[in-house]
Order: sequence, then C-alpha cells, then structure tokens
Amino acid sequence: MFRLKANKTSLYKLVGTYEDLPPMRRVTITKAPRTPDWWLEWADGGLWCKAFFSTCMGKPMLSIEKKEFGGPQVSRVVHDLDTKDLLERGMVEEFTTAAERRRAERGAACGTV
Repeated sequence: MFRLKANKTSLYKLVGTYEDLPPMRRVTITKAPRTPDWWLEWADGGLWCKAFFSTCMGKPMLSIEKKEFGGPQVSRVVHDLDTKDLLERGMVEEFTTAAERRRAERGAACGTV
C-alpha cells in the first residue's frame, strides 16, 4: 500500500507545475489533522486560490479552486496524479498495515509465503 507523504517544499513544487504561484512566503500551507491531506492558499490579483492534495478512492489527486474576492463564481480543476511521479518526488511512501504484517508472519510460521 502507498500513503501520501508531503512537506511544504514538495507540495509547493507540485502545485507550481500546474499554477503560477507567488513566492513561498506569500503562500499559506496547512496540513489537515490526523490525515495525510494538505492544502495551499494564496491570492492572485483579484482571485483567492486554494489547492487541495489528497486521495480519492485510493488515487492521488490535486484540486485547484479559484474564486473572485467579491463574487460567487468558482472555478475548480482536478488533476489525477501519477503515483510513479509522486514516488520520484518523495511524496508517497510504501507501508504495510498491521493486518498485512500478521498475515505475512503467519504465512512464514506455517511455511507458506
């Protein structure tokens, strides 16, 4: 299994491949508590922008939303991300669950692997 693993710099660079971002100091980066989800917020001229990095049904995705400051109009683009690209960027890590470890230990104890 894979799990998302990001830091501020890697997430900034990922979003930068899809959007023109202001300098990193003008971007607010937040991690959702107890989940591997992250988002960036920044202002671009008269637009408020938010990029959300998460998974949906086991697939990594990046959602970028733009809204005018005084208006109700919202533009949202969702990018399906490639797991291999995220592995190269160091934004995904492989892990085993406790159930998978127990299953492997039982298989080794029984002589089957």
